[in-house]
Amino acid sequence: MEANHRVLIVEDDKDVQEALVRSLRRLGCETSVENTAEKGVESIKNNHFDAVLVSLCVREMGGRSVARMVRNISEDTKTFLVTGWKGDLESNLLRIEGIHDVIRKPLNFSTIKEKFNKHFGQNE
Repeated sequence: MEANHRVLIVEDDKDVQEALVRSLRRLGCETSVENTAEKGVESIKNNHFDAVLVSLCVREMGGRSVARMVRNISEDTKTFLVTGWKGDLESNLLRIEGIHDVIRKPLNFSTIKEKFNKHFGQNE
């Protein structure tokens, strides 16, 4: 069976990595994982991804900086910011930075599925 989407996860927390991989595989996605922003950006330069899920506080440069780089490397790649921060994230600023949506922690499959359906259409 062919994967629905190729997704890169840029996250330094192993538990969050594993939860995202499990959820995305349930959706039929092919996943890759990098644990630093630098490695994530390098992977984006060398491979095509339909989506990048990046932690707000990933090591080296932070998720917002990664999103700006993704936008400049591949305009058709959708970037999702993964965060446990409960504060308000200004949607206009996120859009300017190249962030398509926010996935909040604690992670759950239903939320991830909803976000992917919203941005990629139904995959059922």
